[in-house]
Amino acid sequence: MLTSLSYAAVRGYGADIGNLRVSGTAIELDLLLKSEDNLQAATHVLESKLGSILTVRQLDMATAPMDSDAAVRGGVELFNEERYWESHESLEFAWRKAAGSDRELLQGIILVAAALVHAQKNETIVAMSVLGRAREKLRGSESERFGVDIDRLRESVSRMINDGRIEYFKIQWASSGAAA
Repeated sequence: MLTSLSYAAVRGYGADIGNLRVSGTAIELDLLLKSEDNLQAATHVLESKLGSILTVRQLDMATAPMDSDAAVRGGVELFNEERYWESHESLEFAWRKAAGSDRELLQGIILVAAALVHAQKNETIVAMSVLGRAREKLRGSESERFGVDIDRLRESVSRMINDGRIEYFKIQWASSGAAA
């Protein structure tokens, strides 16, 4: 329903809608334009149909470099806003630079975000499968890393798998962690 409403709204601007994701607080979608000239008109009509636009990002451009800690912090903040796709992208920046157990842990967190992207797209079976892979990646990790309470993250993932039910949750900062 939302996809067809969104597509109908932007079709006249030579645009298409891809990967619509629904969270508890927002709708994320990929607006595919043939020409950047139509961006303002297409976003305006989407706002009239769906509500205020929080962010617009051009996906075919390289993102500005940032250090790994900032990428993880930003990824967790986006995750906690249920902006899982963007969280995945931010965390992936840190993952590409990581090695060893840090790389494995970051991949686990990325997989949790990816699973919840699938859940937002109402792809529960895929989400549960990805959560299983995430749990394996998180299994050997420390209790706290990057300021994140990894034990609580593991518990949330295991609870969803054991209950067979997706739930949106917030990644908790470790008591000594840096949410700043």
